[in-house]
Amino acid sequence: MPTEGSHSGPIATERPTRRNILIVGEVGVGKSSLVNLITDKKCAITSNGARSCTLQSQEYSTTLGSVELSLHDTAGLHEAVGQMKMDAYLDAVHQAYTLISKLESSGGISLLVFCMKAGRISAPMQQTYNLFVEVLCNYKVPVVIAVTHLETYDCMEQWWSENENLISEYGLKSVGHACITATPGYKNMFMDRYEQSRQTIRKLLLDYSEHPSWKEDKAHWVKRVVLHIRNWLPARRRNRLDGSGLRKKLTKRCGFSVEDAAVVARRIEQSRGTTERGGGSDDDQSWFANEKLGVGSDSCVSLSYR
Repeated sequence: MPTEGSHSGPIATERPTRRNILIVGEVGVGKSSLVNLITDKKCAITSNGARSCTLQSQEYSTTLGSVELSLHDTAGLHEAVGQMKMDAYLDAVHQAYTLISKLESSGGISLLVFCMKAGRISAPMQQTYNLFVEVLCNYKVPVVIAVTHLETYDCMEQWWSENENLISEYGLKSVGHACITATPGYKNMFMDRYEQSRQTIRKLLLDYSEHPSWKEDKAHWVKRVVLHIRNWLPARRRNRLDGSGLRKKLTKRCGFSVEDAAVVARRIEQSRGTTERGGGSDDDQSWFANEKLGVGSDSCVSLSYR
């Protein structure tokens, strides 16, 4: 269902034969259940609360009509901004490199699906949204929102009518949305709404993924993302990332090629020099800033929900 956002609607162009779709969101919002709903298979293992690595992704494929969809169930930001430990940071860098390599070699990204649970908007939710929309996709990929856990609503779409303005006010922009349930419920008590949800989400994905996919040159894409996520580290750890030491970590720990590691390490060194001279840098923390909730805030705003 189209909504006002920063992207125009689908462009009538030749459709890609394969469409990479990223499904992102916080832990527990129902991403894996959403994958199972779309594919009509129990192919994705639903979370038991265990935390996966930031940007870790699992790919699932399904065909709808003549369209092949590659669904990438991707973990959001799990660590507080500015408080990440070095091991967790290197894990995130490794996952970013792996994900970007896979997406770049398979044609790029067609659509970003931001999955959120009906109930509230929190600072971590906004940071996860910004991580993918701004940092990974550079505002170049259309975003749709899938709102889950609405099985108790007689009319699930009513939730969007009640909360659309507040969602937009808190910066969660989209070109379309789906209000759904990703569970048939106990003894299939919500099966009718579950099947309705399958049709709704499938139509949303097909409608908004038909434009040409987007991707960057791999080296530039990796460099830009790694520079951004460097700010997840405290300043004292961030300043330890000297060129030679970082190159070794990127190749041995994160799986970078020697060439990619050299480019990224050199750019980080240049960025450090610019910052120390007081000139600022292109990897500042502006994308973490939030006028409503604030960086690292535990605050949240409740949405209408029953």
